[in-house]
This record gives sequence, C-alpha cells and structure tokens, in this order.
Amino acid sequence: MARRIMHIDMDAFFASVEEVHNPDLRGKPLIIGGDRNSRRGVVSTASYAARKFGVHSAMPLSEAIRRCPHGIFMRGNFHRYQEASFQVKQVLESITPKVQMASIDEAYLDITGSLRLFGGDEAIAQRIKSQILERTGLPCTIAIASNKLVAKVGSDHAKPDGYIAIPEGGEAAFFAPMPLRKLPGIGARTCENLETLGLRCLGELASCPLNRLRGRFGEETARSLQQAAAGMSNSQVIVSRTPKSISRETTFKQDERDWERVEQVLYYLAERCAYALREEKLLARRVFLKIRFHDFDTHVYNHSLSEPTAVDTLIQEALRSLIPKARGRSAPVRLIGAGLGMLSPNQQQMRLFDPLQINKWERALEGVDGLRRKWGFSCIQSARCLQNPSAISEKDIPKEP
Repeated sequence: MARRIMHIDMDAFFASVEEVHNPDLRGKPLIIGGDRNSRRGVVSTASYAARKFGVHSAMPLSEAIRRCPHGIFMRGNFHRYQEASFQVKQVLESITPKVQMASIDEAYLDITGSLRLFGGDEAIAQRIKSQILERTGLPCTIAIASNKLVAKVGSDHAKPDGYIAIPEGGEAAFFAPMPLRKLPGIGARTCENLETLGLRCLGELASCPLNRLRGRFGEETARSLQQAAAGMSNSQVIVSRTPKSISRETTFKQDERDWERVEQVLYYLAERCAYALREEKLLARRVFLKIRFHDFDTHVYNHSLSEPTAVDTLIQEALRSLIPKARGRSAPVRLIGAGLGMLSPNQQQMRLFDPLQINKWERALEGVDGLRRKWGFSCIQSARCLQNPSAISEKDIPKEP
C-alpha cells in the first residue's frame, strides 16, 4: 500500500485559542507575545486580521506596534495553549498511533494503516477537522501526501482552515510552479544563489542539469536540493518518546517575599505536573523543587518517593518536605518551579502500602481529569493551590529528552 502522510497545522494557534476564550476578539488584529509596554520580545502569533498589516511571528514587538498601532497586544497564556494542544493530540491519536508532534501547533501522522478503517484521505481529514472543532472550537489546515515534505508544503498552501490531498505521483507537478522560498529549510542565501543561476521556481530547480548545481553547491547539497524540489523525501514519522521529566515553572511579575503566596504557586505548578503525568499515563518516583532568587542565584532540591505515583497529594507532600531547604535563604524569590523525574509507564500494579486510600484518590482524580479535559485545567483546583493563576507569568514547558 502506498504511504500516506498527513500534516496538520493549527491556524494562528495562540490567537485562535484566545478568540475561543474571548469571542469578542474574533476578526480583530490580535498579536500574542507581549503588551504594548514590552520593550523587548517578539511576536509569537498574529491573527489573520493582524497579518494583513504585515505582522508575523518572530517580528520584534516594537515593529509590530509600528505596523499595527491599533492592534490588540497580549502576553498570552501558555497553559491554555498547552491544554488545547493536548486535546488536539488526543483526536489525532484516535486515528493512528503514529503521531509526531512537530511543535505545540503542528503534527505529522502516518495514516497509511488507517485509510480503509476510516474511508480514505478526505474522510480522515474531515473527521479530524470536525472533532477538533467540536472539542476545542479551533480551525486547522490539513494536507495529505506521500511524504512529510510535500504534506508540510501542502498545508502551508491550503491555509487557513483548508484541506488538500496531493496524489501519489503528483508531487513534482504540485511543487513545480511554487517559488523557491516555499521549500522548507531553504534559506535566503541559497535562494539568492539559485536565482543567479536563472532559477525562479521549484519546477526549474527540479529540472536543472545537476552539473550546474554541483558546481555551485557541491554534490550532496545539489542532489538534495533537486530531489526536494521534485517533492521527493524519505523522512519517517517519528513517534514521540517518553519524556525524562515533566516540570512547570513561573517567573513572578515582581520578586516575591510572601512565602505563603510562593507556596500556593508551587502547589499549583505541582498539580499541573501531576495532571500532565497522568495524561501521559506515567508515574514519577522523584519530585524536585526549583527556586531562583532576585539575584539569579538558583537551586534545585529533590525528594525520592518510596514508590512511583501520579497522585497530587503525595507529590505535594514531597514538595512540602523540600520547602524548608528552599527557605534557607531570606531573599526575594524571582522564580519557583516544580518537577517530576524518574518516570515510568503506569502499569496499574497492586500496591503494597495503603492501596485502598491510594485507589480512592486515583478514582477521584480520573473524574477531575475528565472535567479538565472538557472545561480546562482551572475548572477544578485543590484548596491549597493558587486560585488565580492568570496573575502570574507562566513558562509552562515540559522537559523533553
């Protein structure tokens, strides 16, 4: 059976998530990355309304403000984006286990083995689009082709909220009229070099005599460029590996001296770690606490558990034992973080100690996590956690291997 690879790209992801959260933002020039007072920083995402003014990702915020002075500028909420990304991943994994998350807002799927089950390219694409829209309210663009390279270019071509399927054998024809810059990974300098050879589009690059390219780029690069321009690629969909650790940390907007508040934030971050751990079907045996003081002096303390767990209360109790070490220095706190290590798959084995109590917690957390998947993480929090997480500036980044 011919290989079929899907690339899915969430359209203006951060901005779209904010629009779902606040429908009044729809259709307005929304720019995620920082507020108007941010002197440094870059644009993370711009809505399509903002892109009409030339605003794009990686642009300095100062330039974005100059081009779109009437735009709505937001720092964004990474927790919210990560939750939406996880919901998208769950939809994708209901189609095939061969899912490679290329980033928080895009993924590759090998759907070769799912074609007969779901009825072909278009049926799978429409199923995914409708389920993502139903679960998250978000639009996405999908392209399906014989390899990752063509699928990636296809989704960029079909944006926004589009779908395209490139038939096997039609890769070169699909690429032919496209400008050179559309080829992923090709830089501005390479484009300039190709243009000096009289080449303007991918079709011309694909049909260019290899000797002309070899003299400018060398044998290996010349062949790679020509094959890519013809839509040829053998790269595989690589399923993500189990992470070595899961952590959450936050930098306070102002250095914090109130340890009651610091502890609230710490427990909140630990609860997010535990939720992510359960969603990945993992257990942790090590809990660690990270603290950075106002002068950037940074320390990490850890505690090993008697047996692996994914239960919030056990993780938070381990953190509680580390707090006296973190408070050893009387200084304002700039950053606090919680993390989990020594991860292992949750095999649901019989526990030796207090199994009844632990099982009760696990059953309760199953219900809590179900509500969070539907309504967002913050719909339920424990009493000891921070009640207003939006008041802090989060950097919610899982540590991957």
